[in-house]
Amino acid sequence: MGLETFFRTHPVFTLREFRDVVGGKATPATTQARVKYHLARGRLKLVERGLYAVVPPGLDPKRFVPDRFLVAAALREDAVLAYHSALEALGYAHSVYEDVFYLTARRRKDLRLGDGRVRALLHPKPLRDKGEEDFGVETRERLGVKLRVTGPERTLVDCLAAPRYAGGLEEVFQSAGGIPALDLEVLSGYLNRLGQRRLYAVVGFFLEREARRLFVPDDFLSRLARKRPRTRVYLEPARRGGRLQARWNLIVPDRWATGREAVEV
Repeated sequence: MGLETFFRTHPVFTLREFRDVVGGKATPATTQARVKYHLARGRLKLVERGLYAVVPPGLDPKRFVPDRFLVAAALREDAVLAYHSALEALGYAHSVYEDVFYLTARRRKDLRLGDGRVRALLHPKPLRDKGEEDFGVETRERLGVKLRVTGPERTLVDCLAAPRYAGGLEEVFQSAGGIPALDLEVLSGYLNRLGQRRLYAVVGFFLEREARRLFVPDDFLSRLARKRPRTRVYLEPARRGGRLQARWNLIVPDRWATGREAVEV
């Protein structure tokens, strides 16, 4: 592959990728020298040691901030965009966030990028234990690069399970309201793999609110309701008060309470 073709198809790349694709029979020292040459000319920008971004023509390398999702994907070969970053990559996010979240097999320190951070998180433990980290993962294209991202079903569940990585529950509900369709069997399969009773209630509560729009049959909701917690739980664990949604044994803030069975607690 020629150099210009490589730069066009690899907006963010590692030194190893450059050596493997462009280097040919060149020595590591020669490969490094070529990269340094383009750094000096302002064609490339150093993101961190061993990681580079191609600077678009006419832009100042010092002010240029590479695409944060491409940086996350380049940091780890197994990177999967998740949580709010998945909402954005899938086109559902209500807001744009500076921080990027990706899943990987091993922790690493955050990378500062512009005004935000690129943050590595581990896959949920039940998936790691079963070797099913790729469950519910899809591929999307961004700037000509294929990225791995949690699909709509897994993204919804993950964001409801850990809203702190998705801008909070308000942002999750607003963003998830833009999801046009769900594969309910994939969603159910993911919930079963996580095996958390509280999640059955939280996801069920959301789906019940959106049942008509998302074509969620009541018998599916009943399947989830049978696995709800045996004792009352809070939608927002850090806050007390609200209304009980009896079908889910879930206490929700007044602003989200629905139905005649919502009882003040």
